[in-house]
Amino acid sequence: MASEGKQPERRDSVETNSFIRSLFAGLATPDNRLIRHAGYILCQTASANDQLRPRIINGLTQWAVRQDHHEAVLRTLATIQNRYDTTVQKALLNATDRRQAGLLYNRLQSIRPWEVTFETDEDGEGETLVDVGGSGMIRVPREFLDRIRESETDSDSGSPQNKHLQTSSPDQNRNWSQFSRRKQLAEMPHGQEFASVEAQSKFDEFEFLGPETESRYSHSVRTRTLEGSQEDIAIVRLYRDQEPGSFDRALGAQIEDWAATETPGVVGIQDWGDSPRPWAVTEFTEETLWERGKLTPEEAVKTALDLTASLAQLHQRDRIHGGIDPHCIRYTPAIFGDRPEPMVDNVGLIPVYRQFDNPASYTDPRYAAPEYFTEAHGNISHATDIYQLGMTLYTAFTGDPPYEGELSDIRTQVLKDRPLGLSPDNPELPGGIGEILAKATAREKLARYETATQFHNAVRSVYDRLL
Repeated sequence: MASEGKQPERRDSVETNSFIRSLFAGLATPDNRLIRHAGYILCQTASANDQLRPRIINGLTQWAVRQDHHEAVLRTLATIQNRYDTTVQKALLNATDRRQAGLLYNRLQSIRPWEVTFETDEDGEGETLVDVGGSGMIRVPREFLDRIRESETDSDSGSPQNKHLQTSSPDQNRNWSQFSRRKQLAEMPHGQEFASVEAQSKFDEFEFLGPETESRYSHSVRTRTLEGSQEDIAIVRLYRDQEPGSFDRALGAQIEDWAATETPGVVGIQDWGDSPRPWAVTEFTEETLWERGKLTPEEAVKTALDLTASLAQLHQRDRIHGGIDPHCIRYTPAIFGDRPEPMVDNVGLIPVYRQFDNPASYTDPRYAAPEYFTEAHGNISHATDIYQLGMTLYTAFTGDPPYEGELSDIRTQVLKDRPLGLSPDNPELPGGIGEILAKATAREKLARYETATQFHNAVRSVYDRLL
């Protein structure tokens, strides 16, 4: 607080453009004290000035899109978002696609905001009340004003620390840190292969967001892609290789078929190739149905409706998945509270891999149809997908896998038994779902639904009654 009897020092105004640019530059310095000052003042200015608020929010949003782990930028934007949530949402949607906007918005919810006081009736010790933009006073540390004067000649909008204020264009060179990129590639077990994929892909540039992860079919890394002026978040996948030549050709043909499907409810492929080994760039998804575990009854019915519709569309395009289980059902990110949508992943891969390797390595045998264990039940077909989706939905409703035990025990159960909970009397299978899943997962193919469309229509009848 100011000393008793002392009138607070006031300045009539500051040069607005220079002042705002200096605040943004302050967030980019290595000086933690200066970063805090810049963050506080940006928040106060956004609160005090209706005209400057959109400019500040848009600048912070564009910066966050390019450097989504910049703590000072995210803390500042999160503090403003607490007051101006709708404006921040609109800025995010204008700055990038809905998927990345949702990811950034969710991240803002978990970032610790600045402890900013927005009241400006009095100036505090070492502070000056400054009029920015002619609409009211904000409190600015005198130390920060002195730093601004010292650095005014370096704070024009073309300086490196203000690149985030410029919009992307096909002619604009990216300025991501080459040192950080080399370091990240070195830390990725297959970094050089991912760099090779980037060189061959249709995209102008990748920004690997890491870390590299391993799944049943591939090594993968979350990546920001740049194509012209379009940015997106995707997953780059390097598929496990088997025999060179015949395997690569078979897998490449299947990935091409998957990419050509372009069906809602099926994970989309944006680009693919076969060197240094088969690879694909797929749309971004977050978690699997297996990771989500047991769903609420309402969400489980909605999920059943979505997935049976996706399977019906896949079959109408004469595609067979061949290996549906909870691990290959992936979810889109939630966008500003929207419901995450389930999507079918890894379309048609298991029929290729099982020709060259043990199929138990690429699918969960607890969800495998009887025809996987004995030819007496026929070949892998559309009916196989209906069975395996039925067992997958059983887990979505109950939280339990249909069978347990070693592979030999599971084989015996699949060929002779039924899941104990797959009963019309199970309260976790409401509104006739038990009967529908029992028919979908019948041991004999002829007893299952003849088409995925029939399966979907049966689920639709439950959905209409319950929801």
